[in-house]
Amino acid sequence: VLSIRGAQEEEPTDPQLMRLDNMLLAEGVAGPEKGGGSAAAAAAAAASGGAGSDNSVEHSDYRAKLSQIRQIYHTELEKYEQACNEFTTHVMNLLREQSRTRPISPKEIERMVSIIHRKFSSIQMQLKQSTCEAVMILRSRFLDARRKRRNFNKQATEILNEYFYSHLSNPYPSEEAKEELAKKCGITVSQV
Repeated sequence: VLSIRGAQEEEPTDPQLMRLDNMLLAEGVAGPEKGGGSAAAAAAAAASGGAGSDNSVEHSDYRAKLSQIRQIYHTELEKYEQACNEFTTHVMNLLREQSRTRPISPKEIERMVSIIHRKFSSIQMQLKQSTCEAVMILRSRFLDARRKRRNFNKQATEILNEYFYSHLSNPYPSEEAKEELAKKCGITVSQV
């Protein structure tokens, strides 16, 4: 019975953890080389298309921020691994001391160690999730083509935003207000 229970406690790899790991690998945050990822950043920069000095400055900012995320991720990961090892050693020493006063089986020690590792794995999962979120936010800020799209000139956008924010309680303009906004912005009523 004990051997069957022990075999059942070994959980298969969590699919969410696999997705997070794959994303971190694809973005160049995690991988065999801790400093790596420049190839992934370059690929992402190339995928966003367009050339020009403004674009290259943005992509160097993107790479710098991605590098910063990568560095923080690896620093935190090392801290968690070190803390896990230290805590595991501490608990095992306590259990060895306790074994002088009461019998403690190797299975019991093994079970305690596996509980510690599961707790630290959940903390590691949170780190991976927050890192993935940071990368996605970074990607949307720098590499999302929709962000570059402008339907109206800057002045028209400012006029429409001003109207929207000054009428937040009811941001839907009347027909007269639409005509007035269209004239101010130099756009059609249907665009308003």
